Amino acid sequence: MNSQIPRKFRLVAPLLVIVIICSLIYFFHTPVKIRHILLISIDTCRADYLSCYGYHRKSTPNIDQIAKEGILFANAITPAPITLPAHSSMLTGTVPPYHGVHNNNYYQLGQSNVTLAEILKKHGFKTAAIISAFMIDSQFGLDQGFDYYNDSFDDNLKSIGIGERRAEETTRYALKWLEKNYRKTYFLFLHYFDPHIEYDPPEPFRPKDSENELSALYAGEISYTDHRIGHVIKKLKGLGVYDSTLIIITSDHGEMLGEHGEDTHGYFIYQSSIKVPLIFKLPEKTKSKNIKELVGLIDIVPTVCGLLGIKPPPQVQGIDLSPYFTEENIAKTQRHLYCESLYPTIHNANSLLGVITDHWKYIQTTRPELYDLTKDPQESNNLVEIQAQRASILQDKLKVILEKQVHKDSSDSKLDLDNESIKRLQSLGYIAGTPVDENLGFDQTKDDPKDLIDFHNRCTAIPNYVNQEKYSEAKNLCEQLLAQKPDAIMPLLSMGVISVKQRNFSEAVPVLYKVIELHPDNTYALNYLGIALGLQNKLDEAANHFRKALQVRPDFVEAHYNLAGILREQKAFEEAIDHYRKALKINPNNAKAHYHLALTLVMAGQINGTLEHFREAVRLEPDDWKSLNGLARILAVHPDPKLRDPKQAITLTQRAVELTMQQEIIPLNTLATAYASAGQLDKAIVAAQKALELASKTQNEDAVVQIRQQIETYRQAK
Repeated sequence: MNSQIPRKFRLVAPLLVIVIICSLIYFFHTPVKIRHILLISIDTCRADYLSCYGYHRKSTPNIDQIAKEGILFANAITPAPITLPAHSSMLTGTVPPYHGVHNNNYYQLGQSNVTLAEILKKHGFKTAAIISAFMIDSQFGLDQGFDYYNDSFDDNLKSIGIGERRAEETTRYALKWLEKNYRKTYFLFLHYFDPHIEYDPPEPFRPKDSENELSALYAGEISYTDHRIGHVIKKLKGLGVYDSTLIIITSDHGEMLGEHGEDTHGYFIYQSSIKVPLIFKLPEKTKSKNIKELVGLIDIVPTVCGLLGIKPPPQVQGIDLSPYFTEENIAKTQRHLYCESLYPTIHNANSLLGVITDHWKYIQTTRPELYDLTKDPQESNNLVEIQAQRASILQDKLKVILEKQVHKDSSDSKLDLDNESIKRLQSLGYIAGTPVDENLGFDQTKDDPKDLIDFHNRCTAIPNYVNQEKYSEAKNLCEQLLAQKPDAIMPLLSMGVISVKQRNFSEAVPVLYKVIELHPDNTYALNYLGIALGLQNKLDEAANHFRKALQVRPDFVEAHYNLAGILREQKAFEEAIDHYRKALKINPNNAKAHYHLALTLVMAGQINGTLEHFREAVRLEPDDWKSLNGLARILAVHPDPKLRDPKQAITLTQRAVELTMQQEIIPLNTLATAYASAGQLDKAIVAAQKALELASKTQNEDAVVQIRQQIETYRQAK
């Protein structure tokens, strides 16, 4: 029968079969297109505490399973051992000298940078972030490109103050978001903060009593976080999107845990604080790979772009790691990755600038350091003198990196915080209010950071004392530190701030003047000196220092706010209103600024502009009795009958009276006014009489006269 088929068809037929078979194989086995991206950052998670990275216990079963199905990079580093700079690098693919963020305070990620969220949003991805710590609050700029940025916490942890939330809450919001959006193409960024100090893992992740040392508690926090990540992975599978999701698990930095004398992180750039996990799990890929080559957080952005076929922004300094996912033999190139810590400059010490290869690490500082990471992973044997030529070569390489990677203009990365924000950073263990020195030169005349690690550890205790109002303990510690370093900015500035809080102005003013003499551009010192002078009724001098602070930092919210208060006292209402508006333009969520702007508008006779600001103050701080009272009074007496609302005024003032436990004259008097406005004169008289009793009890004669007149007016009206 074959003889009846033309010869050319007998030759073509097998080829057609092969083509059809290959097409079917291709059709059924082509990897699923990446429709979803999940980037998980576990704050303060050093790589060697994950069991997939060799931890001696099964600490992270859920992350381990992701690693079994993905690509684990065994040698990944962060360019900075501190949260905001590291996450800025993670989301932009650039190092701190480029994006301009070198610390948690005084910085924001400027709008001139391009984030991964912005890139993906431009290519059709819905973008969301759920974060767990104040250091990457939206005011610090990492929200660029995100359609949804969840940074409001339901349950701030009480263990360390007002800075973080548990993984349970973060995961709960993540699951809700996934349920609503899983059908869309999306990028979800999840940030967990639990491994950060204080280490307080919940049961059953808390170690036994015999193992309650810090390292075991720290490991328990990581295990608890892994457990919550497991809930997210389970949800992806339940929604049917696990196999179309690119999953990336990493960290911003590690934790020293007492190694080299550092308790936590941020100061040194040894491996324990800069070596981080980095795992990629591709859609439907199940074969695991362990890559030992040196990589960095700055490689995440170009790798995601490479996997999606997107050209990364030209400023990206990382490389596309996706060839490692598919190719067996990659041509090895010697990489030189940058890392830094400018934290020691807070103590007038030198900075730490590092360059790392897959074999060596060089640290530029007063006494430079060189380590053979393959033979000495603990970095205990400094080879800088024995290997002087190698150290010189790496020093030259570091100079080249800095010349090429420094951004010529990162002015939009600067940010001054208000006192509440500084308090939040201090509650998380950071020295806030003192800027780092951004000079990346190789000055070897300053103190070596290695000599000041004990000094640094003791300095970090001062903010905790101040936040707990243990002023005597804080001042005692400051005095000890100043005896060691008389010009140390942090304890000197703290002495001034504490004295202002204690209203000891005779001590505060000369100390703050000394800080400004040493550091003329220290806006925090200028601001507190202005506060001290203002509280002594030296209004012109106070205003002068607030203006100086604003010359250095035009966007310093606290200085705008404080200057506005001085100007209002001087009855310069229009200028005061202008500075309150500037403060709110920079930070629209400043409840105090909304409240005082509304008051100033009333004093300036501009009652029509007050309602929106009183309402916003109440929205932001619903239990602030002064804001409630201010809004209630305007609603009770507003000249426009369309805006007057006595009923709501009564409700608001009743809440203010409740909050003050009937021990404040003002809300009782406002309640009387609100009742009168509503025509309920009997209740107005009762409320006014309570205010009168309190005024008489406190011997407030002016209030007594005024309230008696009001009561008489109510009686006559009745």
